[in-house]
Amino acid sequence: MKSGKKVTDDAQSGSVWTLRPIGIIRTAATAKSDAPRQPGWDESMRPAVVELYPRMNYEQALKDLEGCERVWLVTIFHKAENWKPLVLPPRGRIKRGVFATRSPHRPNPIGLTCVRLLGVTGLRLTVEDTDLLDGTPVLDIKPYLAYADAFPDSSLPWVDEQPPEPYSVSWQCSIDGIPADHLSYVVRTLRADPLPHPYRRIRQESDATYILSIQRSRFRYRIEGSAVTIMSHDVDLR
Repeated sequence: MKSGKKVTDDAQSGSVWTLRPIGIIRTAATAKSDAPRQPGWDESMRPAVVELYPRMNYEQALKDLEGCERVWLVTIFHKAENWKPLVLPPRGRIKRGVFATRSPHRPNPIGLTCVRLLGVTGLRLTVEDTDLLDGTPVLDIKPYLAYADAFPDSSLPWVDEQPPEPYSVSWQCSIDGIPADHLSYVVRTLRADPLPHPYRRIRQESDATYILSIQRSRFRYRIEGSAVTIMSHDVDLR
């Protein structure tokens, strides 16, 4: 038997691990479109609750966590159904290797989110700055340690090429009658990136005018530098 063949087989036959969630995330974000784009970037950071499962001695495991400002949540992207080696980031125009992105569609759909800890009550942790969906399984909780976890001078070239700040969004038209969830989605989407993208229903109407579609609603807007102005809102009755 050739040694090269054995090395290949050994590399592809790694151990299989069974991971049991310790709890679950409870948040108002139930659909992928509800979730903020990135913690720290999206303004719609809503509180969430981490509910740990009872009868597992997790009360003792939470000892000394009270007063910790931030924690890492290790989670499972339970709605990610498949993965590809190359993905198109939400604010990008070029496909990138999945290991160079935060895409939830990965060989092992494991998420890592740094959240602000607001309080601990029994088996419930109230947190904010999370982009997780309701029902997300939690695998582990770890304290954020600034001296060990913060590297402000580190860089990733393709990310550094992105605009440094979100776009500003203003309304020139009336927002009366527009559902609150539509308003939130429009602002979050356009702040992150108002240009056409395969993951968003945006089309270019003219050199500086674009239309964002949500169900039957059509939002027409223009881009001037880093400023987005929403000019009109219509409903397609066809």
